[in-house]
Parts: sequence; C-alpha cells; structure tokens
Amino acid sequence: MAVPKLVLFNEMKTDLTAISGIKHVALWNNQIERENVEQAFLYPAIFVEFENSDAGNQLNRVQTIEMTVKLHICFESYKDEDTSIYTLIQSVYSAMHYKQYGNWTKLVRRTEEQNFDHPNVQDYMQTYTTRGRDYDVDSKPTTPATVTPDLTTEYKETGDEL
Repeated sequence: MAVPKLVLFNEMKTDLTAISGIKHVALWNNQIERENVEQAFLYPAIFVEFENSDAGNQLNRVQTIEMTVKLHICFESYKDEDTSIYTLIQSVYSAMHYKQYGNWTKLVRRTEEQNFDHPNVQDYMQTYTTRGRDYDVDSKPTTPATVTPDLTTEYKETGDEL
C-alpha cells in the first residue's frame, strides 16, 4: 500500500521540478539557515515542508488527515531590487493550486509570506491545505482460503414441520 505523504511529496516534486527555471526541489530541512552544513544546491529552489497535521476520525481502519504544506520558494539575488521573484511565485501557484495527488483533496493556497532575513536569499513561503486518508496497514500474514460446501450429507426428515 502506498504511503500517503510520500505519494504527495513525490507527485508534488515532479510538478515543481517541471517549472521553468527551478533547479532544486527537496524536503525542507531549514536549508537556508544550515547552508554551510547542507549539500550544495542551486537557486531557485523549492523546499516542501509538511507542517503538523491533525488526524481525524477513523472508520474501517482509515483515518482522515488535515495537512498543511508549506512551500519555501528560495531565490538568490544580488540586486538591490529584484522583482523577478514574483514571476516565480506565480508560476508555483499556477502549478500547485487546485492540484490533486493520490488520496489527497485539491491543494488550496491559504497564505503567503516573505522572509527577507537571509543575505542575498529570499525565502518566499506559500502555504496550502489538503485533506487525505491514511490507511492502517494490517501487517498480519494472511492465508487465502476457499470454502467448499459439503453437499454429500443426506437430509433426514424428523417429522417436524415448519
């Protein structure tokens, strides 16, 4: 059985990588603050952060999940004023808003914010919400069984009537 978050990430990564100019897509690990210890990557880059999720009711071993996905759209520039980030974030919005992956509902953009507190790097964040289903995978081994009725038993009348 597929792992819901992994399906969501892999399919989002495929669409995000297809955006013109994007050079790197990965899971968020606070790469901007940890740039000196992370593996090198090129900008523009998009990092996918799965924020805390709320698990809902469980019915027949299936539980609903309310998920918030934050996209960190990171852009490097040495200009005093660089507005090309707005074209990039619009491309990300166009690629993600109302996309549906696996057992997840359509992604809906909820918020945007910009973090300027990095030298020569902008971290523009778009937050999307979605709802999915997570299956409780039963790991117990099963053995298929075939039931064959015994039709050789004779019917005996007992004298009782229905």
